[in-house]
Amino acid sequence: MKFYILLFLILNSLLACSFDKIPKIDALSDVFSDDFEEKILRPEDSIEYNCDKKKSFFLFYLNEGKSVWVILPDREFKLDQVSESQSIYTNDITTLEISSENTQIKNEKEILYDQCLEKKDST
Repeated sequence: MKFYILLFLILNSLLACSFDKIPKIDALSDVFSDDFEEKILRPEDSIEYNCDKKKSFFLFYLNEGKSVWVILPDREFKLDQVSESQSIYTNDITTLEISSENTQIKNEKEILYDQCLEKKDST
């Protein structure tokens, strides 16, 4: 019995030495903080557009530019190029008009994303 008590005391003292790597209390309190930063994860090989009202969306070109895949914060969808135009894509519900000054996404009722500019990579 004395052997087990001695073994218990030795193991506890060894474990106590390893507690020097415990995170500081400030770091633990950050876990319970209600402050957060929203991070926007950019899909690989996509083009990011920043719009008015702090909106943004991502765009992939498909089929050698004949279609685009649009990624909005709450949904994704494919649009096909209008045959007469190089810069207008639609699915008969939503339309994307791309220009260097003002890219916009609109549906039948309203403009959803306006004054959008392509975000240039900072390399």
